[in-house]
Amino acid sequence: MSTTPGTPHSVSSGLMEQGWYWADADRQTVSKALSDQPDGSFIVRNASQPGDFTLSVKFSGQVKLLRIVVHDGKCGFNLDSLTHDSVIRLIEFHSKISLNIFNDALNVQLLYPVSARRNSQNGKPMYRRAHLQQRQIVSARNDHDWRERLELERLRAANLAFERASKLYDSSHREKERAESLYHALGQSVRDNEKKLEKMKDLLFVEARVVVEVEESKSASDMLKTVFVKNKAFLEESIRRIGTELSSSVEKKKQLTGILEEIEQKNANSKTRLFEFLTIRNTVYDEMDPSLTTRMAAIFDACEEMINSEPTKVTQLLVDMELKWHPEKWLMCGTSKENAANALVHARYRVAQLDKALGVQRDPIDGIFLVRGSSSHSDKLVLSVLHGERVSHCLIEQNEDGWGFEHSNVYMPTIADFIRYYTVYSLETHADAIKTPLKMPAFDEISPDKSKPLRNGPGQIFPALPISKKYMAKALLTDDPFKPPLEANSPEPTSSTSSTTSSLEKPDSLSLRSLTLRDSIPE
Repeated sequence: MSTTPGTPHSVSSGLMEQGWYWADADRQTVSKALSDQPDGSFIVRNASQPGDFTLSVKFSGQVKLLRIVVHDGKCGFNLDSLTHDSVIRLIEFHSKISLNIFNDALNVQLLYPVSARRNSQNGKPMYRRAHLQQRQIVSARNDHDWRERLELERLRAANLAFERASKLYDSSHREKERAESLYHALGQSVRDNEKKLEKMKDLLFVEARVVVEVEESKSASDMLKTVFVKNKAFLEESIRRIGTELSSSVEKKKQLTGILEEIEQKNANSKTRLFEFLTIRNTVYDEMDPSLTTRMAAIFDACEEMINSEPTKVTQLLVDMELKWHPEKWLMCGTSKENAANALVHARYRVAQLDKALGVQRDPIDGIFLVRGSSSHSDKLVLSVLHGERVSHCLIEQNEDGWGFEHSNVYMPTIADFIRYYTVYSLETHADAIKTPLKMPAFDEISPDKSKPLRNGPGQIFPALPISKKYMAKALLTDDPFKPPLEANSPEPTSSTSSTTSSLEKPDSLSLRSLTLRDSIPE
């Protein structure tokens, strides 16, 4: 019988430190966690029989259950196979050796542990609520605290992007290794069958001559003649069977060649993507304040655990979405709806002023956005977005699947992932009236000058500006947002033929012509 998990020298020693051990989680919880994971994913939990454990493993699209029996300091899958002195060693063994040595119907290795943060009282998965409490970030006490929170959130977003790329690169690399192993096995099968076929044909040639001689012999009995005829028929059938197997192996090898080329390309793309996000993550890390080292380490640990538990389909969805803006460009400290709306209008005005400097004329930009705290719901956030002549405020809630619009069916693991998702998909999937994706954040990146408070930080106020399209069109003709726009008979700016390609997101375009710009655009 086993002792308490973690007791030295027990079969269950060290289990509490293993991410794949879910302790008292029930069958439904574990099955749900494995439902969209790849074959070879697994979880170990306590069995209904005290002292034993249950291994849940994904195979052929289904979750299979195996009892891990514990007896006299040993464990195995039944009383006749108690060959391991700990559950951890049993799992390690079957990470390299297929379970089919125990059960012929389970040709699978334990490749992908599904991890979950556990409540110390009952061991049930609590990783999402433990690691995704980002509501607190928008309630900083002062500018210094706000800067630190933004830096950490920036690191979280960059590291999660890297961890996802790393997870899929590892998966792609394993897929490549398995395909190459199968390709070599098929090649060996082809060579072996070719040799067998050659030998069998030689035997058949000899056997055919013997049959002719025996049939022509007057002294040979009918029984002897029948034996040689049957031997000849057996050889012919064996040659036919080996030929069929050979043809099948050759065809499979040919098909696998094309698949290998696709996997090679997929692997190369995964490697490129991994390097891209590694560079971003390292750049963010190098810019971090060294005093945040301890908190950075906690973020790295939390991100790794989160990605290990994240459904593969979510990882695949998010990994190719561009990490477009760091959180300091769209997070706002505070809960005021009016101040958030004013900040969005100020952002639109800055775009108009930059367009003016570049000689560009276009409609006021839609999809300018920010995320702030909710004044009426302490546990929720709000996405404020400017579209047309309207600012909409949409509640964002957190559940066990992450963050999403209230009463929606799309939830992303973090707020940064939520923003990435809606830069690709239009907000009208949530509200019909908001016919735009998220196109531009409301703020600039963090200034290295810490003597000046951040514009989106605690206590910062944005004065009200007119929002109408007419005002914004004429705003191209004035530098001061608080003065009335000039009349229509004022000189018009020169129109550019490349107006759709110039934007705030392309500051390099400023170098195309000699311009005299003010040090800052008034807000």
